[in-house]
Amino acid sequence: PAHTAPPLRNDEGKYVCDLCERVFESISGLSSHRSRCDNGVWRCGWCGCKYEQTTGKGPGPDGVKTLCATCSSRFRSGRSAPPAKTAAGRYPCETCERTFETFAALSVHKRRGDG
Repeated sequence: PAHTAPPLRNDEGKYVCDLCERVFESISGLSSHRSRCDNGVWRCGWCGCKYEQTTGKGPGPDGVKTLCATCSSRFRSGRSAPPAKTAAGRYPCETCERTFETFAALSVHKRRGDG
């Protein structure tokens, strides 16, 4: 098997991701991060959120890990398009007409029965 160089460490002895430069206290924290680090370039194929704004990545019409967890759930339940947005780029509740900055916030609103 091929050997790799030891992980980068900063002046304080903390571990540094060589892709995005995030700092971690432990090598296990760095290892967990590296398994999903995308250097900040991944975006959900439907709503456009960043990885940091979702609880995970899921399958979509363009393949594995192409949608955020929320949009992937919609896709797996049979939806074939991203959720509707207003002209201002917000997600409207069809029941009460409130709008939300993220689709996840709209989903929470609906689950709580507020809309």
